[in-house]
Amino acid sequence: MGETRTADARTAQRLQKPSWKDGRLIAGVLLVVVAMLLGAMTLKHFDSSVQVLRAKHTLLPGDIVSAADVEVVKVRLDGGRKGYFGPPGKPGGTVLREVRAGELVPTSAIGSAAEVKAKSIGVPVSGSQAAALVRGSVVDVWVARRTPGATGTNDFQQPTREVQRATVHRVPSAGSGLGVSTGGDQVYVLVPDVKVATLIESVNGGAKVTLVPAAGSPMKSN
Repeated sequence: MGETRTADARTAQRLQKPSWKDGRLIAGVLLVVVAMLLGAMTLKHFDSSVQVLRAKHTLLPGDIVSAADVEVVKVRLDGGRKGYFGPPGKPGGTVLREVRAGELVPTSAIGSAAEVKAKSIGVPVSGSQAAALVRGSVVDVWVARRTPGATGTNDFQQPTREVQRATVHRVPSAGSGLGVSTGGDQVYVLVPDVKVATLIESVNGGAKVTLVPAAGSPMKSN
């Protein structure tokens, strides 16, 4: 009988609900907490993600950047965010080189208006050409000058490529009601400063301008 009571006591002791005063329970809880803290610290140590600014839409040379043009994203970059804008700073200033939609905004792409090395020049092209282009399209500018002394409407010289891979800055609005070929609307392209005078002279002289989209250029979808 004595042995039975002793066994029952041991069984009851094993089934008893653990108390917060139980040293083994406290030690177990502390071990779990420590493991969680160490895991979080390890993840933080090896997480190389940084917050940087990304362009919401294509930014072109000459554009003035505002907070509405960018968004904050978290990415992994070797060397941190060096060379890129990040919060709480905003790029501000003027775009010096094209930054495509979805591209991180590098500090080298933003500066002062005086640093912009291209000008937006309006050129008359056919309506069909203008209808296929969008802001940010990349085109080669071909110019066919009038034949000296010629009086016919189609007397043009062999076309030459005046500007390679120019970016379209602005296209006529769909509801303008004026055909581009009439001169009422124009497609504006970003032309390097060294080519501005030559292109303006050609347009003023009645030259025929053709914008040829480069391979992979953004175009208006049908």
